[in-house]
Amino acid sequence: MNTNIKIDGFKIISRDLSTVFQYVANLENDKFWRKEINSTSMNAKPQINTLAVEDSFLSKKVPHHILNLVCTEYIEENKIVYQTVPESPFFLKSIRIVEAISEQETKFLYHIEFDKNIVKHGLGFMLPTFLIRYVAKQDMKKYLNKLKIILETPH
Repeated sequence: MNTNIKIDGFKIISRDLSTVFQYVANLENDKFWRKEINSTSMNAKPQINTLAVEDSFLSKKVPHHILNLVCTEYIEENKIVYQTVPESPFFLKSIRIVEAISEQETKFLYHIEFDKNIVKHGLGFMLPTFLIRYVAKQDMKKYLNKLKIILETPH
């Protein structure tokens, strides 16, 4: 029985493709636009086989969930895929794709797939699949809106 939840979202960002890709490919930036991320460290710049250690807040019960990720696919200024290492207790996959709409507009597509049992781990009990999917979809919208604000705000 497949216990994975899949969520997709996208956002048009008024920045050039290179800027958007460099930002979203680097998991160390995730703490700025994904509220549950405490921190992430990477052993190299984003590329095939880069390893990342993500510390996330799942709940008060699990305030520091450590996830080991590896970059399994990398296409410069187009696509990057991270997923949990094989020995991980819970599967997670993140696919990030950027497409140029114009010189200063980029479409960012974000796909996540995760084992819903992580919810039981975080809460101590399981929620219905429809509820997990609903909350994840709402979180995805918030993430993408925050990312857009960050990338479109002049520094």
